Amino acid sequence: MAMTVAELQLSLAQRLGETSAPNDTNEKARRLAYFNEAYRSVLRKNYWWFTEKVFSFSSVANQTSYTTADGFPSDYRKFLEVRYDGSLVTPVSQPDVLNSYDSTYSITSSSYFIFAGVLYPTPVFPATGTNNITGKYYHTPAKLTLDADLIIIPDIFSDVLVAYASARMALKRGKRGSSADGFDEWKEILKDMQVEQNSYLFGLGQETETEAIYV
Repeated sequence: MAMTVAELQLSLAQRLGETSAPNDTNEKARRLAYFNEAYRSVLRKNYWWFTEKVFSFSSVANQTSYTTADGFPSDYRKFLEVRYDGSLVTPVSQPDVLNSYDSTYSITSSSYFIFAGVLYPTPVFPATGTNNITGKYYHTPAKLTLDADLIIIPDIFSDVLVAYASARMALKRGKRGSSADGFDEWKEILKDMQVEQNSYLFGLGQETETEAIYV
């Protein structure tokens, strides 16, 4: 079961020697900001296995592009796979399609490209269908705002956010030694997450695209 923001707040409070999460609105918001700072930092470092999602939306005959209003996922970060009527549609780079093809992007076979968060099939899908554009993608989760919000990081690694936040709190209080310990723990958990990531990708016969990010 994924951890909630309220559980993160309590875990951080206990690390700081407090008996409960803060009631003060400003202090609670400050700690939430640290959680979000850590959350963004973790998510930036990789296309993590726990950010994978599936999508499906409907094609419209000869429609040149698909936006979020058409069903294109609003939390899209990177596609793993796109299919039209079950057939694979391959990505093509923006420079190739914009510089080499005609204005209708029709001189290619069963491809797509993304521009400004919009999906452009090249050539256009020829027929109208129902949820026949399908696939898998990495998504960007929403910012944490409410106590009931769930983080998508698996429970076993959820301390990565608490460690970072405790380090930032210690730094704010002038406790540099405790801050360094917190950041060291954060880095160690990130390393453990990378091991899990590699195991997952290699288990699927994939190769990780992540460069070395740790000191």
